[in-house]
Amino acid sequence: MAKPNVVSKQELIEAAKQCIVEQGLEKLTLKMVAERIGVTQGTVYYHFQTKDRLMLDVVKDVCERSWNEFSALQTKEFAVSEALGAAKERGGPDSFFHRLFLSLVVFSLKHEETRKELGALISFENGVLADRLRHLAGAENPPPSSETSGSGDRPKTDPPNGETTRRGRQEAESGTDDADDRLMGMSFEVWAVVINAIFDGLAVQSLVSPALDRDKVFTELGRFFERLLREAKPE
Repeated sequence: MAKPNVVSKQELIEAAKQCIVEQGLEKLTLKMVAERIGVTQGTVYYHFQTKDRLMLDVVKDVCERSWNEFSALQTKEFAVSEALGAAKERGGPDSFFHRLFLSLVVFSLKHEETRKELGALISFENGVLADRLRHLAGAENPPPSSETSGSGDRPKTDPPNGETTRRGRQEAESGTDDADDRLMGMSFEVWAVVINAIFDGLAVQSLVSPALDRDKVFTELGRFFERLLREAKPE
């Protein structure tokens, strides 16, 4: 018997994640999610309307949760190792995140709304990482910890609206080009773009190249970032 229609959108997203992990992205349907959690298909349709909308909300949820956890890290040593570990897990050959994300990228080439949403997610990731790098390099105080929403379902963050963080927007408007706000001559915003591009590229290689030695790559990346931040840290 189906449950009363009191299930939350977040519960449906979690059910969708389980379906993807167990059955694969290609087999995912709104009906499958409904059966998984024990509600009517109409309940799932009310929240998502289409499979593509559901897929996008799953990616948004994974992305926001991952980067909220990263932005809350307090020390350089812990942040680098944990961030690399999260990136390695999220971009592994058996991880559903990048399979899902890349499927959405392909879909977005012909669907402007999805493309805008993906652009907003990428900007959100870049903004969080830029703030974190700035703090780890000793350029400013740590950003405030993320709060939870009133319902407790999802972390509360600045909405990923396709813009950079508030600080980044202010600097862009004022034309700030402070040498103290750079790491090895490059702005933290650009470092964030480059680092996220590295992780996304490694995820693609993991999916198509079984010969990739991911342990070696991430170990050496860890050494590089530790050294980079250590040399940039003021005495």
